[in-house]
Amino acid sequence: MFRLRLRTVLLVVSLFVLVLPVAAVQVLRLYESALLRQTESALQDQAAFVAASYRTAYRQAFANGDGTYGRPLEAPPSAPRETLDLAESPVLPPLPEALPGLAPDAVARRIGAEFGPTLADAGAATRTQVRVVDPAGGVAVTTGADVGLSLAHREEVQAALRGSGVSMLRRTGDVDATPVTALSRSAGIVVVVAEPIAFDGRIVGAVTLWRTPPTILDALSNKWFLLLQAAVLVEAAVFGIASFTARTLVLPIRLLAQDAERLSAGETDTFERRRHYRVREIAELADTVAAMASNLQWRAGYVRDLARHVSHEFKTPITAIQGAVEVLRDHFDNMSAAERTHFLDNVASDVERLDRLTQRLLELARADMAAASDDVTDVLDVARGLRKGAVEVGPGTARARIGRSSAEAVLTHLVDNAVEHGATRVGVRASCDGKTVELRVEDDGEGISEGNRAHVFEPFFTTRRDRGGTGLGLAISSALVRNAGGTIELVASDRGASFRVSLPGASEEAA
Repeated sequence: MFRLRLRTVLLVVSLFVLVLPVAAVQVLRLYESALLRQTESALQDQAAFVAASYRTAYRQAFANGDGTYGRPLEAPPSAPRETLDLAESPVLPPLPEALPGLAPDAVARRIGAEFGPTLADAGAATRTQVRVVDPAGGVAVTTGADVGLSLAHREEVQAALRGSGVSMLRRTGDVDATPVTALSRSAGIVVVVAEPIAFDGRIVGAVTLWRTPPTILDALSNKWFLLLQAAVLVEAAVFGIASFTARTLVLPIRLLAQDAERLSAGETDTFERRRHYRVREIAELADTVAAMASNLQWRAGYVRDLARHVSHEFKTPITAIQGAVEVLRDHFDNMSAAERTHFLDNVASDVERLDRLTQRLLELARADMAAASDDVTDVLDVARGLRKGAVEVGPGTARARIGRSSAEAVLTHLVDNAVEHGATRVGVRASCDGKTVELRVEDDGEGISEGNRAHVFEPFFTTRRDRGGTGLGLAISSALVRNAGGTIELVASDRGASFRVSLPGASEEAA
């Protein structure tokens, strides 16, 4: 099952939180640039209309002119020019004031007298400032009150009188920098457009227009429905982020916290993995908690059974000792020497059994608490050193990750168990595939009955209790092998008993 990493989830959520406002700002900037281009396009259309109207009036009034009016066309009127862009177009200083100059020539005054009122009405309706100048740059028609002044010093007018249409951005110089106006890059900016008025290859005038483009706040002031839609979209995105984070992080952690509380309360037998987790680290944590619960459950059952067995094993000899002591105390003077010796021998035998039980219980406790070792031991070499005549060890070496003392204890208990059950020969063989060492301990003894095979590794299970057996040898071997990261099991055999011990292998360099 595919699972995300915790850092991936946090990174995705953080990036989404970061990208959301950045994306919103970029969308607003794109919209603002679109408003600017819309304003530029509208001014260009107005300029084209004013220029066409002026040419028509000039043609009607001076159809029989000698062709010497105006100035020669230096550049084609349709020369390509770049579209304005808030991010790239420079913003020039505010528009220079009109200067005193020569009055417009007679041709321009005559056309202006006829054309002026219509232009003034159009400028008021579109909130656009319009100026038409004669070939010398003098204002002939205006939506303001500057007829007779000169605009020849302005860059856009100079370009238009040379035959080139231009668009530019200029500052207005009358907008205060406030938090509200700072949201819009177009606040305090005016769009300026200038176009030549050409007739029969000569420049007979120029028209310049300027207008403040609408800001984001102006454009959105009457679009509350769109704003509401955007707010709903943002809220949905935030809710989606919160839901995703809650389902992938918060809820699983809360469930794990509840499981941990149940474990601390001792409810180890009710824990189980109830859902699949999408985050890899949380899934690993859940697996660890589940393994811990399983281990605690096993430990609790193990301790409970061990306590019951210990109580039973110790109670029998203690009861026998108490009985013998009572008999000796009550009838000591009336007993013969042989009878007293018999009872004292019984007490000594029971004390010896209690001592063996105590020593084996200490061994079992140490085996259960033993940590995995990084030591590398040749288990066949350990078997050769047991110095037991019944042991036959195979050739070669078998290097496994287990402490030498642990390996010696495991093999000793297996060999002793075989000898105690009538074995005259115990064979120890090993094979290794590089990762695992498999050890076979086989004997020719009585073997183990089918009814007892499932209980041989249980503490205190023995068929030789009457001959002093404690039933802890194989339990100790199992604990030592388990803590070394291996397994031990009783396998089928034609004769006697056969144990298979699997241990983590070690390379030659690990020695």
